[in-house]
Amino acid sequence: MHITLIISSLACGGAERAVVLIAEGLIKRGHKVSLLTIAGIERDFYKVAKEVERIPLDLAKSSPSILHALWNNLHRFWKVRRTISSLNPDVVISHMCESNIMTLISLFNTKYPVIVTEQNDPRMARNQGIWGKLRRLIYPFAAKVVSVSLGVDSYFDWLPKTKRAVIYNPLQPISFEDEQDTVNLPKGADPDKKWIIGMGRLEYQKNFELLISAFHKLADKYSDWQLLIFGEGTLRTKLEKMIFSLGLTDQVLLPGVTSNPISILKKSELFVLSSRFEGLPLVLLEALACGLAVISTDCPSGPSEVIQDGINGILVPSENICKLAQIMDYLMSNDEERQNLSRQARTTSKRFDLALVTEQWELLFHQVAT
Repeated sequence: MHITLIISSLACGGAERAVVLIAEGLIKRGHKVSLLTIAGIERDFYKVAKEVERIPLDLAKSSPSILHALWNNLHRFWKVRRTISSLNPDVVISHMCESNIMTLISLFNTKYPVIVTEQNDPRMARNQGIWGKLRRLIYPFAAKVVSVSLGVDSYFDWLPKTKRAVIYNPLQPISFEDEQDTVNLPKGADPDKKWIIGMGRLEYQKNFELLISAFHKLADKYSDWQLLIFGEGTLRTKLEKMIFSLGLTDQVLLPGVTSNPISILKKSELFVLSSRFEGLPLVLLEALACGLAVISTDCPSGPSEVIQDGINGILVPSENICKLAQIMDYLMSNDEERQNLSRQARTTSKRFDLALVTEQWELLFHQVAT
């Protein structure tokens, strides 16, 4: 089959990483794959397999006025419709809310079945009002609405069950044959210290203020540990000021994005997800697959569907600094318990195997393309 994937960009992020992996999985299964982005190629952080037809539409332009916005959107609809019509795919898969709505409008009254995917819990979005209304108006025209977790899917109880599906994000194959992976150390990272890792955009959703505050309670006790938070975002300056004011500049680092998160995770002792909300955090799956002891906030949605509390990781209440610090203290001081969690963590990744997830997508294709 010919599958067209569409997303706003291939900038650094979990949804973008998932799209690249889905494309790779489909290519391996013998499908023809086209990948469209609304933004230009200059926004790309991830690279796609050479077999994937990569089409940057370069339509992500700002709108200084309402009239400009109207014109730009009409142009986007026309360009998306024309491009996809020229490709003539069997199925179109759109990713993330704004791209989903644009794609559905663009392909209205065409022959192309459109599957839309949701990567985050819509109930937690800060601009839920307008996008919530647009979802309810436009999503019924989708062939399927795919959620990356049961928690996300529960939001769509206003759609018929026949319109909905849950497919978890895939996990890239992780090899342990070469345990001597080279790691480009970030400035200030001490290879002789134990690392706690956080990864994600430096934005409200990821709540790295919580993680830094919890670590601050333990910093004096664990001078042989460092907290490394990888990612970029609008809150960088705020987080840097927070780290400085708490006297943690040698123990808490913000190295920016990393092109090789797996090597970093393999070298670390503990992974902490501090998010206020998620969909199905891919970095959590990668940390588990790398055999890390994992702590996650029990936020909506996703972590509780992956972590069996106390078995392959530990869940803590969202926004609870004291509880997070308590569990971090427990694991940082307990090598044996970290090892116990590590052994169970690796078995978790089988549910998210790329080949298995790709097969689930293929079953969906046959449902909507017939």
